Amino acid sequence: MNKNLLEIIMPASLAVVAGAIGGCLLLLGSNLIVEPPTDLANQSACAGPGILGPNSLAPLPPLTAAEAMNIASGDALFKGNCAQCHGIVEVIVGPALAGVRKRRPEKWLHAWVKNSSKLVASGDEYALKIYEQYDKQQMPSYNLSNEEISQILDYVESQEVRYVVSAIN
Repeated sequence: MNKNLLEIIMPASLAVVAGAIGGCLLLLGSNLIVEPPTDLANQSACAGPGILGPNSLAPLPPLTAAEAMNIASGDALFKGNCAQCHGIVEVIVGPALAGVRKRRPEKWLHAWVKNSSKLVASGDEYALKIYEQYDKQQMPSYNLSNEEISQILDYVESQEVRYVVSAIN
């Protein structure tokens, strides 16, 4: 065979194989995501039947294209607006955001992100608690839509799963 023809065929065939492997990983990857237990404090890795106990982690259903897009958008928004002060599971300047949807209703979270000062000034009990807990550091107001804030929260939830799985493994 001609050497020039081999220089074209080999990289092209490797690209096809790499693409096929990547496609398989994308299809199978969503089946590898697991849901965190509802109460990690009461979970024992050795309790009950099986290795993870009676409330073992179950696979999540695969993400829809819209859910994946929301998470990707939330990732970019989080990194551009939130990551300087917030971690998913670690406190930086402000609180860690893992479980934030369990702590506060979404409507409250939208109001907080848009104007935390207004919530603090209104005497909201939880807003005052956070304000005091973090040395009266005022969170900046963000001109984000409710949809953008929800995308950030979707991203945070997707990362919570990652951290839970990492902690278990």
